[in-house]
Amino acid sequence: MGTQFSFMRKVISYKTTESWTTIPHITFIYEADATEMLNAFDNLTEKNQKFKLTLNTLLLKIFTEAVKAAPQANAHIKYHSKRITGEIEVIKNIDISMPWLLENNEIVVINLRNFEDKTLVEMQEYINKIAQRIGNCNIHIPLYRVSVSSMIDEIKKGHLLKALNAFLGAVFDKSKPNKKEMKEYDQIPIEDKIIPSDLQPGTITISNLGAACKGLNGFMGILEVIPPQVFAIGIGCIQEKPCVIKNETNQTSIEVRKVLPLCLGFDHRALNFGEIVPFIQKLEYIFKHSELLGDWYSK
Repeated sequence: MGTQFSFMRKVISYKTTESWTTIPHITFIYEADATEMLNAFDNLTEKNQKFKLTLNTLLLKIFTEAVKAAPQANAHIKYHSKRITGEIEVIKNIDISMPWLLENNEIVVINLRNFEDKTLVEMQEYINKIAQRIGNCNIHIPLYRVSVSSMIDEIKKGHLLKALNAFLGAVFDKSKPNKKEMKEYDQIPIEDKIIPSDLQPGTITISNLGAACKGLNGFMGILEVIPPQVFAIGIGCIQEKPCVIKNETNQTSIEVRKVLPLCLGFDHRALNFGEIVPFIQKLEYIFKHSELLGDWYSK
């Protein structure tokens, strides 16, 4: 007999199945020359050893700034397939849905809110606090409550059969939190634990495979977009590759550079590739101007 899905695995399978059965995906593999920025990051972290700034946080900052150049990518979509009507809501604040690897190797997606105006230091402090809050509580409890809330939303939309099936799956799940665990969770101050709003969908998903599998060659070839979002970024491992470099006089040479492979996935109902181009162009600019790192750190 096989191993039954855990509650966490049920949530992941439900959302990813919804993604692939409802969204027409387009993915684009982009290899960014991140040499100058990564060298600047190494120098910065060496000089500021009292405050640990992670590469993951730097990448979140870079992508946040790039998304500002392509605001249509930071949006939620509502689509009615039977009526062939839809609505795209461009959102001002940038809330990043980031898969978080737990100590037991389960993954939960955390919503990092309001990153649009945060400095690097503020981002890192926010993430450090999230780590503490995850360690303080049983994260299955807010996840369970988000699932129940989602069922209620499906009922309000008239999706009764869908909501009923999800309800039955949750009620008869042996791994769901018990009353004692819920009581212990409720006694923890709100500011010291993960709450349901921390698990609600953000405006964009950024998944860092490179952080989980350091030194792995290759890249993501396809990436799901989780509704109602319309854009997702998959980060691969930094790789050293020979690249053709042009100098100011257009003379070329071959150099070993630090390449960051990225998989950009988007919902074709909401976005065409042309609307993603400004995002890529902004990334090109950022990676070529490593001095931006000092500005982001010191603001």
